[in-house]
Amino acid sequence: MAQKIKDTFNNTHINKNMMLSIVTLATKEIAGVVDIAQPPFQKIQKVFSKNIGDGVNIKFTQLGLIIDVYIVVEIGYSANDVVYRVQQNIKNSISTMIELPIKAINVHILDAEKHRQA
Repeated sequence: MAQKIKDTFNNTHINKNMMLSIVTLATKEIAGVVDIAQPPFQKIQKVFSKNIGDGVNIKFTQLGLIIDVYIVVEIGYSANDVVYRVQQNIKNSISTMIELPIKAINVHILDAEKHRQA
C-alpha cells in the first residue's frame, strides 16, 4: 500500500518518484509492450519539469492526473489492444494504491519491434 503523507491542513503529498514507478511498472506488465521509450523532446522537458521520467510524463491538475506514456509495441500484437490494456492497468494500479482522480491516460506508440531477449 502506498504511503500518503498529510500535513496539518489535511493536504495529501505524493512523491513524484513513486508515481513514476507505479506508471512504469503498470506499463511494463502488459504483454506486447517491449519497452518504455523516451521521445526526443523529452530530454529538454526533463530539465524544466520534476514530473517526467524516462518515457513517462505526469501532470497534476485540479481535475486529476494527466499521464502520458511512450511505448514500443511488440510486432504481432494489436496496437489498440495493447494501448487499452496499458491504460486500464495504469488506472487500476493508481486507483488501488493512491486513490487519486485520473483525467486522462495517453499512450503514445513510438515504434514497433520484435521482442528483445533478456
